[in-house]
Amino acid sequence: MRCRAATALCIACWFALAGRPVRAEPVDAAAAGPDAEHAAAAATAEARRHFKLGIKLYQDTNYAGALAEFEAAYAAKPGAGSLQNVALSQKALFRYREAASTLTQLLATHASELSAGEQTAVRDAITELNGLVGSIVVTVDPADAKVTLDGRPVSPSEMHAGIDLNVGEHSLVADLPGYARLARVISVPSGQRQLPVELKLKATDGFLNIVADEPRAAIAVDGVTLAFHEWHGGVKPDIDHLIQVFRDGYESYESTVNVALGKTLEVRAKLGPRLDGEPTEAPTKAAGAMPAPPPRRVPHGYYGLLTLGVLGLGQRPLQLTGTRSDSVMGTVGLRAGYRLWAPVAVELMLDFSKVSVTDATSEESAVTRKYALSAARLGPNLRLMTTGKTLRFVATIGTGVVRHKLVLDPAAADATLTGGTVSGSDPFFLLELGLQWSLGHWLLGAEVVTLIDGATSLNKQQVEGATTAFGSTNTLPLFGLSIHGGYSLW
Repeated sequence: MRCRAATALCIACWFALAGRPVRAEPVDAAAAGPDAEHAAAAATAEARRHFKLGIKLYQDTNYAGALAEFEAAYAAKPGAGSLQNVALSQKALFRYREAASTLTQLLATHASELSAGEQTAVRDAITELNGLVGSIVVTVDPADAKVTLDGRPVSPSEMHAGIDLNVGEHSLVADLPGYARLARVISVPSGQRQLPVELKLKATDGFLNIVADEPRAAIAVDGVTLAFHEWHGGVKPDIDHLIQVFRDGYESYESTVNVALGKTLEVRAKLGPRLDGEPTEAPTKAAGAMPAPPPRRVPHGYYGLLTLGVLGLGQRPLQLTGTRSDSVMGTVGLRAGYRLWAPVAVELMLDFSKVSVTDATSEESAVTRKYALSAARLGPNLRLMTTGKTLRFVATIGTGVVRHKLVLDPAAADATLTGGTVSGSDPFFLLELGLQWSLGHWLLGAEVVTLIDGATSLNKQQVEGATTAFGSTNTLPLFGLSIHGGYSLW
């Protein structure tokens, strides 16, 4: 019954179009000439063709096709019948909001073509259709995410003011580079007004907001030039990224940064001084092309360090044991070196260490002894570093010559314990593992230290007749911690 009634309405509208002229400015055929008459006849024929097809498609329940044909008929020759059937097709497609809007247009544009009863029926239909419409208010975080509703882009002003929707399910999608795409299906009941919908995207990147002090300066991230003057975008989190800001004729800005997931790092980049003899501008290779960033600066140059540390004796001389554990050597040293390139530096080390024990005893005698052991080391080191600009891991490997001196005081309580002084030179091996921070040109660091000193020369001198002052291995192992501070020309 519904289909027959709808078809009858379509056919009635078709006869209205064919038998009743559309309200428009009259055309004086004599004044307009035969061309105008021919154009008007062609438009009417085109409208009738689309209208007939619309009726047939509606009867076949192809409502989308019928809608397209009725809209084409109205575009060819506007009339109340075509517009009424546009609304009928929209309603059949459950597009109640659009159908109500079409009927409102019908009253506004073609009221004179409708009887009083038809106008009342149209107003009742508008009221009924508006009852099948709800609305939503959308908030999205971050606010600059792009939102689509049923495939249609939605502006921020629409989202805040409220969006009218037909009852039923609707698809909301929010997208923003650096965030996971969020898709939601929402259900809108009839009469529901201003239904709140919140879309919160989950970050997949960290974010950089880079602003150069010079509007014509180019900005590159990880070797790719992205913009001039300002750039905001996502980068992979928790790894180092190279930022370069450059302009021909000026010293470029370069920095390595690390951004946490979902966080934004502000970078204010300032170009260096003008370079003498360099051009202020250089044309790009192609119109509109981004200039290539300069080669990455290789950090190199001289540096100096002052080191302080503590070293525990892995083996005590003559197997003497301090009752108060005074077996920790304090150490101070100087390093002077040159960083060849980012991960490699060479340096010369001069260290001095000393320990004094006042209450040493041995297994053979409980007599308290005093001794002092000192060591001076000189040798080259190879320093290996990661390439972080601010924080880096450091490994130092070195070797050289160590000069030991052991002073053992005689024991007043035992005349056979005559003490003595011995000294000698042997090789040593150094291994340090730690971290280093750069604060501008200032350097700070901390390391775990392993030292293996040779002791052959001391063992040969037989302190108090002992042939193994430092054990049968002829070595003196030391383990400890060290800190350093200094200045670099990088």
